[in-house]
This record gives sequence, C-alpha cells and structure tokens, in this order.
Amino acid sequence: MRFRDLEERLRAGLVSVAVAGLGVSAYLTAVRASGGTPACAITGGCAEVQESAYSEVAGIPVAALGIVAYLGILATALLAGELGRIGGLFTALVGAGFSVWLTYVELGIIDAICSWCVVSAGLMGVALVLAVARVWLTGRSSSTAESAPRGNA
Repeated sequence: MRFRDLEERLRAGLVSVAVAGLGVSAYLTAVRASGGTPACAITGGCAEVQESAYSEVAGIPVAALGIVAYLGILATALLAGELGRIGGLFTALVGAGFSVWLTYVELGIIDAICSWCVVSAGLMGVALVLAVARVWLTGRSSSTAESAPRGNA
C-alpha cells in the first residue's frame, strides 16, 4: 500500500471516530445543560456518574471537555503531514489517558458505570491506536520514500 493511501485511510478512520465521539459528548453536554438525565439502558449508572463531583473539572463538564478533545482529533485528522500526525497523537494520548482515569473513577470511587462514558473511552482508545499507527506507519513510509535511491538521471 502506498504512503498516501495509508495516510488517507488512517485519517478517515480518525475522522469517523471524532464524529462519533462528538455525538456522544454533545449528547451528554446537552442533557447536562438541560438538567435532564442521560438515557442509560445498559448499565443504569449514567445519572450517578453525571451527577457526581467528578463530572466537572474546574467547573467545566467533562462531556464538554470531550467535545474539545474530539474537535482536536478531527482537526488534526484533517491536517495532512507531520503536524497533523504529531498533534493527533498528542490529543488522542491525552484523551485516552483522561478516559482511563475517568473509568477508574467510575469503577473505584463512584461505583457506577455510564454506558456513554464506556463508549467514549472506547472511541478514545481507537483514536489512540489509529494515531499511533498514523505516526508509526506513515512516518516510516515517508522516511523510507525520502531515503529510497532514485533512478539514474
């Protein structure tokens, strides 16, 4: 597979993940802003998680921070080249790390599981895998292409 094809496929995957994550985060943000309770058919713990002291960081709802993170992943996925690769890796790494911490909080402190949060954490995990692949595989492909011998002129 050519470098450009691989880069485009990984970027398309990141765009898909970012759009799905934006949907989840926007839903949770809207529900919180309206004072409602998120639908939580599978795990039943969404209200407990959304109403906990851990649902905000410095007064900002965690779901709103998710919107920012997924917008960052989307923006870097749309950006070709090294800046897009490194920026996407950084954003996905921070997002996935924060998701791991929030999952610990759900399981170990709040003792409730929000299915929306599980979906978001999974999406961040997929974003991290795609971002790592984008840096590792396309970075190697582009450096290999640059160092390949050229034909006799």
